Amino acid sequence: MAYSDGNDCFTWDDDGVATFDGYDLAELAESYRTPFYLLSQKQIRKNYKQFQEAFSGADGGIRTYYSVKSNFESMVLSTLADMDCGAEISGAMDMELAKRAGMDPSRVVFDGPCKSVEDIEAALEWGIHLIDIESLTEARDVNAVAGKLGRKLNVGIRIDPVLSKPYYDKVIATNRKKFGLPIDQALEVGCKINEYENLNLVCIMTHIGSQVFHPNRYITTLNKMFDLAKAFQSRGIEINELNMGGGYPAQSMRNLRISRRFRIAKILEKLNRLDVQASSINDFGAAITGKYNELKKSTGLSPQLSIEPGRCIVSNACATVGKVLIIKNEWVFTDVSINNLPENLFFSEWRTVWPGHRHDEQSKEYKISGPTLATQDVHLFNCDVPELHEGSPMAILDTGAYSIARSNQFTRPRVAVYAVTDEGDIALVRRAETVDDVLAMQVWPDREEKKKANAS
Repeated sequence: MAYSDGNDCFTWDDDGVATFDGYDLAELAESYRTPFYLLSQKQIRKNYKQFQEAFSGADGGIRTYYSVKSNFESMVLSTLADMDCGAEISGAMDMELAKRAGMDPSRVVFDGPCKSVEDIEAALEWGIHLIDIESLTEARDVNAVAGKLGRKLNVGIRIDPVLSKPYYDKVIATNRKKFGLPIDQALEVGCKINEYENLNLVCIMTHIGSQVFHPNRYITTLNKMFDLAKAFQSRGIEINELNMGGGYPAQSMRNLRISRRFRIAKILEKLNRLDVQASSINDFGAAITGKYNELKKSTGLSPQLSIEPGRCIVSNACATVGKVLIIKNEWVFTDVSINNLPENLFFSEWRTVWPGHRHDEQSKEYKISGPTLATQDVHLFNCDVPELHEGSPMAILDTGAYSIARSNQFTRPRVAVYAVTDEGDIALVRRAETVDDVLAMQVWPDREEKKKANAS
C-alpha cells in the first residue's frame, strides 16, 4: 500500500487498485465524465476532529474559524457547521456561504485588507463576532458604519510579527509586510483605533504564512503577541483574544519539492534535499498550546486562543479524477488542467496516481501536462510513470484546498464536484458548467439592430 499513512482516505494496493473513500478510481473515471473533483465527507470530519484534539490542551479551549475561501463547497461548509465550527470570511460571498451553511454569526470573523462599506454593514447587521482591521483608513470606515447602525463593535488588529525569512524565501521573493501592520507600529495604531467612539479593540490577529512546516514560527509569534497584549494593557486596553490565523500544514502535502525544472534538481533529489518534512498537527497543537498556557501564567493575561485553519482541513479530502488524452514523445497530455488544480505553492508537486498500475511500477520518464494552450499547464516535470496509454485513468490527490475555489474558465467551463457522503453514497455537490453558463454574463450586440443601423 502506498501514499497512505493512516490519515488518508486514499489507498493504492499491490494489485494496482487505487481507491478513494472506498471507491475504485479507475471505475469512477469510466462512470463519470472526467475531469471531476471527488470530496470525502468522512475525511473532512476526521481532519477537523484531529485538529480540535491537537489543540485541546489550550487552557480555556480554542475558537476555530474555518477559512471559507480555501474551499466553500456546500457539503464542506455544512459539514463543518454541523460540527459547531466557526468561519473566517473575507467578503460578501464568503458571508453568504457561511449563512447558507447555517454557521453561527457569533463564531464568524471578517478578515481582509480592503473591506467594502457595503460588506462591513452586512456583517454588522448579521451580527458577526468581530472584524479584524488592517489600517486606520479601514478603522474609519468600520467606525462610520457602526455609528450609522448605532453599534459599539468589537474589532481586532491584524499584525505582521516580522519574523525571520522562511526557507522558501531563499528561492522566491515573498510579499512581506503586505498584510496587517508591522508589529512595531501596532501599539500606536491600535490605540488610535480604540479611540474611535464606535470601536472596541479586543483582539490581536496574525497570519504568518501558508504551509508552515514547523511550530517554532508560531511560538515566536505567540511571544510577540503576548508582549503586545501586555503593552496594550498598560495603555488601558484589554485584549481578550489572540487569533493565530492559519498556515497549518496539510500533512498530505508534506513532501514539497523545489521544481525539477532546475538543472540541479536531480542531484538534490539523490541527496534527499528536495523534500521538506512538516511537523504533525499534533506537534503543532502541543507546541502552541503549551507555550500559550505558559505565557498566560507568566504574564497574568487571559486572552482566548483562536485559530483559522483551512488547507489542513480540506486538502487531502479531495481528489481530481481524469484521463490521459494524448501521448506525444516525452509528453503525456491529460484532461486535468491548471484550471482545476490548487495554487502551485512553493513549487509543490501533487501526488499523481495511475489506477490500474502498481504504485512502484515505472516505465519511462514523462512530462505530465494539462490540455490547455498554456505553457505553464504542466503538472509534473521529468517523472517516471507506468506504461500509459490514451484513455488511462489518473487522479491527482490533495486538491481540496484553493482548487475548486480558484478554478477558472480559461478555454473551457469548470468541472463537476461530487462527494462521498457519510453514508457512502456519491452525491453531486456542484454540476459541471456548460458553455452557455460561461457566456451568460456576456453582453452581445443585437446583430439585426446593428445591420439596420449600418443600412441607414
